[in-house]
Amino acid sequence: MTDAERGWSGAEVRRIEVTYENGQKESMIFKEAALKERMVMKTLTDQGRLNTPAAFSLDLETDEPRWMAIEDLGSVKSPPSSVDWSPRVAEALARIHARNMHRGQEMLWLPHADGQYWKNLVTKISVDHFETLMDQNPQFCREFGAYLPSLREKADTFARDMEALYDERESLTLTHGDLQSVDGPHIHYYNGKPYFIDFGWIYYAPFYIDLASYFNLEHAKLYYNELIANGISLSYDDFYERLRVAFRYSGLIYLYPSIRQWSIGPTELTGKRLLHMLKIVLTGEFPERRINYSSELFSKLLKEHKNGTLHKLN
Repeated sequence: MTDAERGWSGAEVRRIEVTYENGQKESMIFKEAALKERMVMKTLTDQGRLNTPAAFSLDLETDEPRWMAIEDLGSVKSPPSSVDWSPRVAEALARIHARNMHRGQEMLWLPHADGQYWKNLVTKISVDHFETLMDQNPQFCREFGAYLPSLREKADTFARDMEALYDERESLTLTHGDLQSVDGPHIHYYNGKPYFIDFGWIYYAPFYIDLASYFNLEHAKLYYNELIANGISLSYDDFYERLRVAFRYSGLIYLYPSIRQWSIGPTELTGKRLLHMLKIVLTGEFPERRINYSSELFSKLLKEHKNGTLHKLN
């Protein structure tokens, strides 16, 4: 497998040719996965492969990594430019969410994104790393130190809002948690359909976090319509308000990887992802829904960063 296919989780993943008893040969993916990922793949496979590859594991009890066999979707990830992709992704994602809404008590293997989870996310998983690098690297501190107060403020507000959504319980379902954007690695184009892969970050959480990186407000309405079509009762005003709350999610969960990409700088060469995540955390929005966003937008962010206006954004 290529490094891009293998991903960055560190899990052992292999593409292996298997031979069935009737002599048929086929390529399959074998992944050493945690119990929660093996269980979610079994759940989605049993539900009729809701736009996810079929999967099987001999071990559905051991709470440590074990091998899982997964249908091989090939290496093609992005749809042709002629395909109207967002409606298909919205339909598939809404179906998964609706089928698993309010089923937390049936999935004891599924960790909950409760108040403590969100507090840890905005501190130990994200902003604490930013502050640590400030202490360790004078260059980083000089260039990015002014961001820390606003980052802490926005992160704390986000954690409180997400805890409120969890306590509300109306939007809780099985979430992927790592759907980055249209050029991200976790939605494959396969036989004309979107297929979701790599469920290593799953939680019982508000479904809004699966929309935050992938959909803008216009395309999120496509998802909302599909959710209603799947029997979920929710006013659009409530949906819109809660989605706005969740938009900072991707900035916070990808803040640490973006800091590592910055490394020792300079920002002009290694800071594209970092400015991306800072913009999301500070404003709750980003003009382009892509990891590899345009050089024009990067130039604009770089200018805001250099003249000191980016860290003052709200």
